[in-house]
Amino acid sequence: MEYLISLLLGFFIAFIGIIPPGMLNMMVAKLSVNETKKSGLLFGYGAALIVVIQCFLGLYFAKFLDSHPVISENLKKFAVVIFIVLTIVFIYNGLKKPKKEKGEVTIKSKKNRFFYGVVLSSFNMFAIPYYVFASLTLSSKNVFDFSPLSNLCFIIGAGLGTLLVFYIYAMVFRKIEDKVGFLIKNINFFIAAITGIVAISSIYKMVAS
Repeated sequence: MEYLISLLLGFFIAFIGIIPPGMLNMMVAKLSVNETKKSGLLFGYGAALIVVIQCFLGLYFAKFLDSHPVISENLKKFAVVIFIVLTIVFIYNGLKKPKKEKGEVTIKSKKNRFFYGVVLSSFNMFAIPYYVFASLTLSSKNVFDFSPLSNLCFIIGAGLGTLLVFYIYAMVFRKIEDKVGFLIKNINFFIAAITGIVAISSIYKMVAS
């Protein structure tokens, strides 16, 4: 049961982190529409591979920090600040009126979409600290530990969560766009609620202790 929870946590954290429209998932959608669904998914597989590596590195650093209580406690406080900032950012993005895209990402070559996904995903510097702070937060709430099997399950879950998002953007999103319009329009508010709850619960735990 412990490892299943780790798998689900990794899945949930990755899914929440990548579901908002961004460079990677929008590129998956763009390739699947302008070329083929296979091209979009190949790009997604390459991007997901890097996400798995980034998740591994994030857990590695988080485990190191968790074994050094002084550093870990300071970073947990910093993580609370990060979650508060993220909450404000997502609320701001939700309130901001959507703008028409002035320029679209051009795709010059149609060769090796997998490698293209690997390269583009490698530029996402936010992923590693995201998994560091997320796993430290989960660890502080005693719902996740950094044992090898727990880490492996978490990483597998993160990979599956990432792939599901890419699959939605590549194959399902256009078909169900009218049915999930409300969710898509208000996705920033949903994520802001989650990050806000995490921030509040973390502050409460620090004050209570």
